[in-house]
Amino acid sequence: MEESLSLVETAAGLIVFEGDEAKPYLFKSIDEAVKHFSGAIPTGAASFLQRWRGRSIMVERRSLAEALTRLGFKPIVEEPLKKAVELRADLEKNLSILGLSIDEYRAFTTRVAAGLARARVEELAKSSDIDIIIAMQAYDELVKMLNILQDRIMIWVKEREPRLLEESRDTEKIVKRVAYSNTPAYVRRIAELYLETEDCRGVVEKHISMLMDETAPNLSTVIGPLLGARLISKTGSLSRLASLPASTIQILGAERALFRALRKRGRPPKHGIIFQHPYVHGSPRKIRGKVARLLASRIAIAARVDCFSGRFIGDELKKDVENRLKALKESAG
Repeated sequence: MEESLSLVETAAGLIVFEGDEAKPYLFKSIDEAVKHFSGAIPTGAASFLQRWRGRSIMVERRSLAEALTRLGFKPIVEEPLKKAVELRADLEKNLSILGLSIDEYRAFTTRVAAGLARARVEELAKSSDIDIIIAMQAYDELVKMLNILQDRIMIWVKEREPRLLEESRDTEKIVKRVAYSNTPAYVRRIAELYLETEDCRGVVEKHISMLMDETAPNLSTVIGPLLGARLISKTGSLSRLASLPASTIQILGAERALFRALRKRGRPPKHGIIFQHPYVHGSPRKIRGKVARLLASRIAIAARVDCFSGRFIGDELKKDVENRLKALKESAG
């Protein structure tokens, strides 16, 4: 009968336990260690493991199990792995198996941690999700700036040129009048800055639409590029959004209201960020919860397809939402 196999990972290398016999493999470089912990088994480690190919082997990480499966092994995930727990509790035994001193082990571990952090930052920097989040944050800041500038202009108009309010209630038209009229220089400059900021917001919005069409076309089609980008920004990534159940997506952005309801045993919120969608805020109050739930379920599907499949089913999902929304409104009378 074959001895059971366990593969224990350390920052400095791998240890295969065949029964109680330990066979170590030391990583030859920091890059090799970083590559291993990033999800790909390096060539040297793969060669070391070849003698056990085809056998069942206990591992602790699912991503390691997937990598081993691709190499022809039969990994079994055990969380936590008994051998790993024993070794982590006995540093002296760990070091003796690896043949390293405590100083060597600590120095290598520190450099591996730094390498993994650097690799993660580089990975995030290449991610289109980050571009979406940065652009969305810029968009929101521009909106805040526009509101501040608009308030400042309207205060002056109300006090000094109230006739403009009598002629038009359209804020955009009033600002343009101020920008191109014989008003005090500072007021005119604020109005000009407002128009320039508005133009900048339009450029950012177009960029967000482009990024969403490339990264999450289904999500963009179902709820629009801006709202889709806002959900990605809220969760931190498309993959994170795709991992959430529809019930969580429905109340994203309403966490405070949810916690308050739980604390005071009140009614939980029916919607969060997705309230901004016209299908939700434009529906009768009594069916808004159902509409939000419907929209959240299709958002969840769209995000998962964008993240894991790449197929385009956005038009189908949007049409499905429209048909079901129509039925909800008809049933509500």
